[in-house]
Amino acid sequence: SAGSTPGPACYGRGGTQATVTDAMVVCGWLGHSEMAYGQLRIDTGLAHSAVGELAARLGRPVEQTAQAILDIAVSEMFVEVEKLASRAGVDLREFTLMPFGGGGPMLGAFLARELGMKRVMAPRRPGVVSALGGLVADLRGDFIRTIFSPLTAASLPEIREAFDALAQEGRDWLAAQGHDAAAELTLSCDMRYLGQSYEIEVVLSPQWLAGANPEAIKQAFHRTHEQLYDFHDPVGEIELVNVRLSAIGAGPALSFPEIDEIGAAAIPARRLPVYTGVSVETVDLHQRQTLVPGSTFRGPAVVVQEDTTFAIPAGAQARVDRHLNLLLTFAE
Repeated sequence: SAGSTPGPACYGRGGTQATVTDAMVVCGWLGHSEMAYGQLRIDTGLAHSAVGELAARLGRPVEQTAQAILDIAVSEMFVEVEKLASRAGVDLREFTLMPFGGGGPMLGAFLARELGMKRVMAPRRPGVVSALGGLVADLRGDFIRTIFSPLTAASLPEIREAFDALAQEGRDWLAAQGHDAAAELTLSCDMRYLGQSYEIEVVLSPQWLAGANPEAIKQAFHRTHEQLYDFHDPVGEIELVNVRLSAIGAGPALSFPEIDEIGAAAIPARRLPVYTGVSVETVDLHQRQTLVPGSTFRGPAVVVQEDTTFAIPAGAQARVDRHLNLLLTFAE
């Protein structure tokens, strides 16, 4: 997921700051409607002035300067997301990007395209996704105990004892928060090969501890190490560093209304000029509230709504689903 989009600040003479928002305005993606539920309106003249001062200093056209600011912003986000993906050992091409917040949809689709992701999903109201998550999120407490120990059959009683103590601590914490329903307890250990200076977290099954089965734990560590680093040492000694327990109390269930799809092409409110990175193109502008389930259109396009503006690049096919999410797919 991509939340509010911080970007680099570029400065002209006299300290004038040209931001990502300014660049979006100059390129034509932003500034066509009121924002923040009518509480904010962009001064497009000031945006052009800020980017124009920087463009004059660089000796470049204003639109190209604005596009360079956007490219830098997307590049910075690309680097940070790649770090997280590499650390988790996942292939982002298998995932869907969900941009949220007021700024996420502005550059979210461009970021997805750079990451090689083929799908983007923008919820109906991206600006309140964080607030919604805070209301319905599971109640979760994480507990940890450090135990430096080799992973052997002899060490399993100490590990079980630590997990039992953490489990009771987790249940007591949930009760103190007012949660009186069933709790889910998940177990894991921070482990490493002997001599390594870093650990990886490995999810454990309670049955492995109850059955005094160190071999199952070892194989889980080997699999996780292989997934993250593309290698493992089947005869390497394993050291356990921390035991972890998460106590989770389920939050309220979500129920989103569904609306039948009609399968009609979306009708734009108007057309407007946008600099898409190479040239100025005339693109469709859609009002989000007029898009109904089954509506389809192609990028480049702009979708405006009360809490954000969704910039949709060329090559994207857009469709509104039964929950009023806006789905983008990029061609292979």
